[in-house]
Amino acid sequence: MPILPEPRGPASELLVERLIRGPHDLPPASVLPTALHDEDLQLALYLCYELHYRGLDGVDERWEWEPSLLRLRRSWEEAFEEELHDLVGPVPVDGPAAAETDVALREAIDADESRSLSQHLEREGTLEHVREFLVHRSAYQLKEADPHSWAMARLAGQP
Repeated sequence: MPILPEPRGPASELLVERLIRGPHDLPPASVLPTALHDEDLQLALYLCYELHYRGLDGVDERWEWEPSLLRLRRSWEEAFEEELHDLVGPVPVDGPAAAETDVALREAIDADESRSLSQHLEREGTLEHVREFLVHRSAYQLKEADPHSWAMARLAGQP
């Protein structure tokens, strides 16, 4: 199980302080962190989501479905989504039909002339860049598989 990390701000600090105790009511979000410009909200959301995977070391598994934590998580998700909408604008509803989505995605990728992350790391990345990439990638790979991963993450013992 992952251990509780060092907090990155008020939201993650609240969670780290409260999750080490048994489930109890959490206060509603009084201050919403800036989701796109610091790591506090992202870490707080990660901690909430990790409760649905293997859990967190030293954290009571009943936190997974604690109503006050779910409400708090929802307020953080809404703040994050609102910031994304402000940044990118409305999502068009007149996009390609489902059958044409694959073609539209491939055309968008082919039209992009910028370098990929792997090309940047290969050509200009420092050891520090690669390490940082691997830290984030390793956490992502633990979560990226199909929905059957939800069951697999809860299995314990020998295969």
